Amino acid sequence: MRRRVHRLRAGVLCVALVLLAGGCSSLQKEGQALIDQGKYREGLAKLEEAIRKKPDDAEPRLQYFRNREQIVNRLLELAASELEAVQMESARAIYQQVLAIDPRNARAGAGLAAIDGARRHQILAGDARARLAKGDTTSAELMVKAILAENPNHAQARELEQELRERERRQAAAAAPALKSRLKIPVTLTFREAPLRLVMEALSRSADINFIMDREIRADLRATIFVKNVRVEDAIDLILQNNQLEKKILSENTILIYPSTPQKLREHQELVMRTFHVGNADVKQTLNLLRTMLKTKDIFVDERSNLIIMRDTPDVIRAAERLIAAQDVADPEVLLELEILEVSSNKVRDLGITMPTEFSGPSGTLNTIAQLTSRTIATDTGFKLKLLRSDGETKTLANPRVRVRNRERARVHIGDRVPVISSTIVGTTAVGAGGNAPVTTEQIQYIDVGIKIDAEPTIYPDNTIAVKISLDVSSLGTQTKTNAGTTAYEVGTRNATTVLRLRDGETQALMGLIRDDDVQTRAGLPFIGELPLLDRIFGSKRTDQRRRELILLITPRLVRGIQPTDALLAEFWSGTEASLRMRTPYIQSVADTDQPAAALGAPPATVAVAPATVAPVAPPLPLALSWRAPPDLKAGQDFVVELRGRSEGLLKGASVQLRYDPDQIEVLAVEDGGFFKQGADATVFTQRIDPGIGIVFATLGVAAGASAKGEAGLITVRAKVRGKGATRLQISSVVGVDPANRRVPVEGATPLELVIQP
Repeated sequence: MRRRVHRLRAGVLCVALVLLAGGCSSLQKEGQALIDQGKYREGLAKLEEAIRKKPDDAEPRLQYFRNREQIVNRLLELAASELEAVQMESARAIYQQVLAIDPRNARAGAGLAAIDGARRHQILAGDARARLAKGDTTSAELMVKAILAENPNHAQARELEQELRERERRQAAAAAPALKSRLKIPVTLTFREAPLRLVMEALSRSADINFIMDREIRADLRATIFVKNVRVEDAIDLILQNNQLEKKILSENTILIYPSTPQKLREHQELVMRTFHVGNADVKQTLNLLRTMLKTKDIFVDERSNLIIMRDTPDVIRAAERLIAAQDVADPEVLLELEILEVSSNKVRDLGITMPTEFSGPSGTLNTIAQLTSRTIATDTGFKLKLLRSDGETKTLANPRVRVRNRERARVHIGDRVPVISSTIVGTTAVGAGGNAPVTTEQIQYIDVGIKIDAEPTIYPDNTIAVKISLDVSSLGTQTKTNAGTTAYEVGTRNATTVLRLRDGETQALMGLIRDDDVQTRAGLPFIGELPLLDRIFGSKRTDQRRRELILLITPRLVRGIQPTDALLAEFWSGTEASLRMRTPYIQSVADTDQPAAALGAPPATVAVAPATVAPVAPPLPLALSWRAPPDLKAGQDFVVELRGRSEGLLKGASVQLRYDPDQIEVLAVEDGGFFKQGADATVFTQRIDPGIGIVFATLGVAAGASAKGEAGLITVRAKVRGKGATRLQISSVVGVDPANRRVPVEGATPLELVIQP
């Protein structure tokens, strides 16, 4: 009885194991089918169920992890492509799908953070562009610095920063003193061989302009000028140019006059240091261009980072800017679509009877000969019947697409590299005769067999493309063995080289590379096999017809053409051969009004200049942050949080970004905390609230030329409690800028922990 019970239990256990195995196998198949259909979560859930039903089996576990890894990688690649195409919401959905499959996936988490950051940066860049268009450079600069603090490679922020620097440079150039006369009406000057000092004294009295004469100007220098209805500034330039003199503007009504000699130019001409980043052109060619056209000497090139650093006069620097802008353009590019088609047809006919060509008799005794003869005749008579018909037609197609720069060579090889062995034998005398035993040395060389294409495009300003193309199609033929045992190949080749000039998108076909073979082979008995009709009975005939044609289709697609040079960069005034000047050589026309020459005889003015003291530049002092917030909060309560700042150094602006949980907190308003109102009456304040991602943006600062320091509130946030539990206000970014446009260090950027009571 006990044996029957044990047998019954064993049978039930076996049946259960079989059913369980069948169930696991079914779950694995169902899960794999769902995954193949694109239902990733459902399929992985089936595989997880199979693992739970049979935890000791490694096969479902291996299948689960392998599929999960493949699915995650596939989704991450798709999300990266969507992110590159600026499809933020689609990329976010894919990353969330990855986290639903693998909650600890670091790449998906980083992707979501990058999307949030990209959205914030996009909003800030748009605000900065709008502020810059309105002339609010302070707010725009703070927003740009906030973006670059988190993403130094942000393209829009880099573009805005370059525009801000260009505006700053133009303002600095405009801030340079320009000579302005007290007289707003044209003047008439009539001097004949008058002493130069007397002429300058007359102009100083009438136009209220101070002249400082260099000590090396000759005292006997005289000037002759007859001008009518010209500006005082133009009259001074005419006098100086006629006497080979130069001027240096010290203020709006003070100039220094000195001889136009190399030594004095080095002493008095102010020089500017400028760094150029060459992005597309060859930095060495750009260097040669500047040295040839501008005759500049103080120039350095950094080939590693494509930088050119110049030190020269402002006119030379401005001329270098235009030359570099005209040359530093992206190279034209073209996409060559090539289609190689080889059409071959093969027709073979082999009909007839193969006759034996010779007979040989056996040797030996009579009995042996009889036995061998009977056995040989019975096994092989030499007669064969041939009935062969073969028709073939093949098409070999290759369709490469190659993107190549202007005047660069693109090379494509589709085929094989076949090894060819060559042997060298050294020593042929036998060893016993006193010579050396022969030594064989083998060398392996590779030859390219297949389709080889060389294309070199030349792009013209009218968007036509000249393509120098070379096509070579080769194939292996008969294999031959040399006497030394080396293997050699017969290589058949067809090639063509030409130059085409095509329009963008025009297709041109190169045809006519035809090889036509017609081979006929006959075999049979002499005389009888040569007669008509009998040649089919007493012989055979083989006809082999082969035809091959090679076709090349080429279509250029212009990716980037030759950009026309801007008219302002293509032509501009550059002064004389002796002196480079960017301004026009003509004097300005004025109204036809006479102005008599000023009276002479007043004593020259004396100008005293005190030596200037230059103080060392101190590093910027830090900006310390702190919070002011209520200790306890309740659900539904309105509250106010203040972010305070303290700085011992001067600040001209700051940018603040805060992050919060929109499910826990609702931000109602963001207000100016009053920090920069300590230093000026006119302040700048902008704010933006994005409740979708829980971000607060704020920029604040002072008007141009002012600054502030001390301790006060930066921003005040008015909010309302939504949820329960603990939450926080986190400082994403705080950027402070001093009056010298330097970023100041920030201290105490810790999050604010908020506890919400039920």
